[in-house]
Amino acid sequence: MSRRLALSVAALALAACAPESTPVGPTFLDSSLDARANLFVESASTAVVRTTENDGPGSLRAAIGRANASADVRVIQFVEGLGTIRITSPLVYTGTQPLAIHGVDAVLDAAGSGDDGLRATATSSLTITQLTVQNAAQEGIELAVPATASGVVQLVLDGVTVRGNKGHGVLVNDQLVPDVVDDMPDPRGSDASVVVRVRRTRFLDNGYSVSDRDGLRVNEGGNGYLQFIADDMAANDNAADGIELDERGPGSVLLQVTNSQILRNGKFDPEDLDDGFDIDELNEGDIVGQLRGVVASDNYEEGLDFNENDAGDLRVDLFGVVANNNREEGIDYEEDDDFAGGGDLIAVIVDVTANGNGVDGGDGGLKIREKGVGSLSVDLTRVRADNNKVSGVDIRETEAGNLVARLETFFVPGNAGRGVRVRQESTGFGQVSSVNIFGTGNTGNLFDTTGVN
Repeated sequence: MSRRLALSVAALALAACAPESTPVGPTFLDSSLDARANLFVESASTAVVRTTENDGPGSLRAAIGRANASADVRVIQFVEGLGTIRITSPLVYTGTQPLAIHGVDAVLDAAGSGDDGLRATATSSLTITQLTVQNAAQEGIELAVPATASGVVQLVLDGVTVRGNKGHGVLVNDQLVPDVVDDMPDPRGSDASVVVRVRRTRFLDNGYSVSDRDGLRVNEGGNGYLQFIADDMAANDNAADGIELDERGPGSVLLQVTNSQILRNGKFDPEDLDDGFDIDELNEGDIVGQLRGVVASDNYEEGLDFNENDAGDLRVDLFGVVANNNREEGIDYEEDDDFAGGGDLIAVIVDVTANGNGVDGGDGGLKIREKGVGSLSVDLTRVRADNNKVSGVDIRETEAGNLVARLETFFVPGNAGRGVRVRQESTGFGQVSSVNIFGTGNTGNLFDTTGVN
């Protein structure tokens, strides 16, 4: 399959599985708080939150209780100006119907809950807008996918801030056994696909309790795909990964991330430092999508760490991405890194910067490696990778497969290694075309190739 056709297929795959847009909160025309409050009337389908009390009439807990008791309740609407709600135990939504919670800039403080802040255990769709969830002893927000789920389970966050929670800021879990035992991930989960849509949302300072607690963690197991769509997102200063997507079992990871920042994540556990944005795909399935206008810098391991294992391709394009001053690689693409199964690595990378990475090691500011059976095809234009403590750019095909690379306009000075290194280490052919590769002051060659024409 040609690269152009492959990328067209990837775009169609993203479009085909994208759920319909979810409406957000109402628009108010009257600036009077009393007038606005009067618009919020209890109805069969809407529960209204009017007080910051932990429980009782008009409380958020009472509204969730109504939704648990009646499948007709599908909206929880806050009045404006409520301020901070301090809960003394988790808020648990057990209803199966889709539910939208419109917080109108209220704050849910779960410091007294002793557990999660807000947990949903059975719904196929949870939407939260304009709400801050903070200080939970476990997860700030948890959406647990039932083992019997099918179809699509969706979480939508719009205008949400999740901060200072001791567990994951947000956890969406569709894996029977999320923890890895004896280095073998358990692929079991429901038959459902998982879709997470994020807009104008912040994941900040979460996970400072035990190792491996992220800003946002999405676990998908069993049959089904994992789709992640984000715009104007920040995942900063979280204890482990800023964002982690973990897909096991048959199914792909589909992603589109735009205009977002992922900074200073992963410092909590010195024995297991973590990344800015980590994707792990295991068993049959691809990683397909694009990042545009994303900054992933100053993370304690890698800025972007995308790993596709077993059968399937890694096809993620980058446009205008910055990954600077990460302690290992700025950008690390690995196909068949941990579990070989075959598949190609195909990418278009344009206007990307990866400077000052690798103080703790790694292979390059920008690293692209196809490790198992399969081919590597990359098209890179206007790449800057300078002053890395490792090589600037490292491109490698290591087993049975072909390598085709087109490189245009690289600025790669001052690296503690080669400026650009391209290696064909397998039995396949290697072909590289390059134009305008610039850089001085590298400790190795400016442009080094092995096994390619």
